[in-house]
Amino acid sequence: MLERLEGAERRGAIPADEIVAWMGLRSGDVVLDLGAGTGYFSLALARRGAQVVALDIEPRMSRLLRSRLDRSQLEAVSPILGDVAKLPVASGSVDRVLLAFVYHEVGDPCGLMDECWRMLKAGGRLTVVDFQKRDTPFGPPVRERKTPEDVLAAAMSRFEARSRRETDVYYQLELVKKG
Repeated sequence: MLERLEGAERRGAIPADEIVAWMGLRSGDVVLDLGAGTGYFSLALARRGAQVVALDIEPRMSRLLRSRLDRSQLEAVSPILGDVAKLPVASGSVDRVLLAFVYHEVGDPCGLMDECWRMLKAGGRLTVVDFQKRDTPFGPPVRERKTPEDVLAAAMSRFEARSRRETDVYYQLELVKKG
């Protein structure tokens, strides 16, 4: 499973360190990595000085991440189990939320945006990274993918668009919490 999610081809097309660098983190930022999976982005965030809450619904993923953390000796990542529909995170408690390759799986995008807004501190940032809505070497079927415009439409009542970056495989949106 790790090879499928983090194999050489995928790492080349979706470089975690580059995506995290583009987020413009500050050392000590508390980042909620929603749908953290194997920790691909959580580990990159921690190496940049973030305190990471790595949330995933799948216990198997959480166990895999914990074993990776034991080997890496990174102490800035805290894996937790939870569902994006009912997030066990206090209001106004995080500086950043990362939705990396998760948005296309969410059944209630506006509800998710409300939850991200709730958890973020004033001026907090939401980063959405997801597959382009076209054929790519890997990823879900094209019919399940969402465009950047889909994300922005769901987010604009709660967030202001700050920046946008696109590659052949993915897009990255940086949004700032309003109010």
